[in-house]
Amino acid sequence: MKLKIFSFSTFSLILGVFFLSVSSCSSTIEFQTMEEKYDAGIQYMDKGNFSMATPLFQSIIDQNPGTRYAAYSYLKLGDAHILADDGKFDEAEANYRIFLNYSSYSHLVPYVLSRLIELNYKRNVSFLFGKEWAYSRDPEHFKKIINEYQRFFFLYPQSLYLKDAEVYLNESYEALAEHELIIGDWYFDHSLYSQAIYRFEYIMQQYPNFNGWKKVVERLIEAYRFNQQQSLAEELQRVYEIRLAELEAMNS
Repeated sequence: MKLKIFSFSTFSLILGVFFLSVSSCSSTIEFQTMEEKYDAGIQYMDKGNFSMATPLFQSIIDQNPGTRYAAYSYLKLGDAHILADDGKFDEAEANYRIFLNYSSYSHLVPYVLSRLIELNYKRNVSFLFGKEWAYSRDPEHFKKIINEYQRFFFLYPQSLYLKDAEVYLNESYEALAEHELIIGDWYFDHSLYSQAIYRFEYIMQQYPNFNGWKKVVERLIEAYRFNQQQSLAEELQRVYEIRLAELEAMNS
């Protein structure tokens, strides 16, 4: 009896067909049910493979609308866009809000509210042009974030997610103060000292925890002097030096 010998190319072809059929079968088995498809999407998310996870969640939504898995797939799609940092903030927000519509009594509502605050802040801060670009724009979007946080706090004052959202609350206050400072500096540079003084005083009153408070005080002292308000300049200078000495003593 003659032994038939396969060539290497023939053997490779057989292996290729074999593994293709095995892969096809295993793929079919892996996603036989909606639950298995959802679990596979979660596994991809855990590995940071968001491009593989999102089609699975979208498939669940398309094929099983109105189900609990569809509702949670909206949530995970929102998470995928945020975690992937792909700039698809509108899509992320839409998916989060659909989840809230489906699951308004879910224990995950505070988590979603926190995520919405985060994405609304990130959407308005350009990583390409830097924060200065955001500060110089219309500040209404930062005011919206503050309102969203206040609503979140009112509804869920004990939520563990408040701390995460507070980061973006503070960043929004910083942005609003920086916006006022940019305007005040513009007035100052154009010798419009009364208008500059108004802006600098407004920052001190409305944003007392502003990280750039030293610059504001120094500019306000200068503006008082150029505006022939010498007594105010001297008094603020005295208070400022006392405060600096106190801070130095605290840090020593």
